[in-house]
Amino acid sequence: MKKLIEGFTRQLSDALKIGQAVDLVRPGSDIRNILITGMGGSGIGANLIESLTFGRVPIPITVCKGYNIPQFVSPHTLFIACSYSGNTEETLSAIQKALLKRAHIICITSGGKMLEVAKEYNLHYIQIPAGSPSPRAMLAYLMISLLFALYHTNLIGAAFIKETENAIEYLDRGEKAIQAQAELIAKKISGKLPIIYCDGRLNAMAVRFQNQLNENAKHLAHVNTFPEMNHNEIVGWVNPQSVLTQCQVIYLYTDHDHARVEKRMEICRDIFEKASHPIIDIVAEGASLLEQYYHLIHLTDWISYFLALENKVDPDPVEVIDFLKGELEKIK
Repeated sequence: MKKLIEGFTRQLSDALKIGQAVDLVRPGSDIRNILITGMGGSGIGANLIESLTFGRVPIPITVCKGYNIPQFVSPHTLFIACSYSGNTEETLSAIQKALLKRAHIICITSGGKMLEVAKEYNLHYIQIPAGSPSPRAMLAYLMISLLFALYHTNLIGAAFIKETENAIEYLDRGEKAIQAQAELIAKKISGKLPIIYCDGRLNAMAVRFQNQLNENAKHLAHVNTFPEMNHNEIVGWVNPQSVLTQCQVIYLYTDHDHARVEKRMEICRDIFEKASHPIIDIVAEGASLLEQYYHLIHLTDWISYFLALENKVDPDPVEVIDFLKGELEKIK
């Protein structure tokens, strides 16, 4: 896992080359909506892209995680299926349903059954490198492939390419400082329940952070967003007091947070700190929202790694998930 996190910028660079070499045929009919499907480490990239393109793509983007697909899927739907392994049963089920709806399908995978389906039905696909036992650590390939899928279908411009190149240079230059910051934060989180709060726009990023804490550090975490949590969860910061004293609030910030959300977060700071500990502020760095996302992904991945060391666990295996998949295989 350490090597995979260290290789994040190399993945970004490699993914750019793969995406630029792909030649996706434009849809035959006009695209009126986009549906992206995927699970776990393959699906979180879809949520991140949905967030990054919010307000920039003129048609709706929906992320679907499960066996079924929405009723609106039609020949006017760009249907993007993401599965690193190519064998995710929920995503394969969704593709079969999209085929019946005659949607314009693009598959993003390293191989497996999904690649076989793509070739059998002459579907467009982007093939990414195989061989990693940890799909969650291959996020760079999945994110950039999704961006290229939107780019090649004329739904976004090419700005993300230069922004990614800028991020590679910036992250490589600041790698030592990022790791040092991550190690310090991991020590502060150790033995506590992380409560991750941010602007609603950053929800996918916060969930990615939570997922990495779960899978790498084998550590529970909680996520909610402003302003929604001000209408419900904020009232719960009273009981149980024995749990609240063991919580560690983490604020995620970008330059693109809503001004009123920032004010709400500052007003609530005193509420949280009276019940628990001083808040840990994590501020994204980079010139654009995409660059700031890359910075947050890399920093929080390192936090999850160093927290695994604090917890004295191996960050790589996910034995409970493997057990669940094995049990499901028995009842097919």
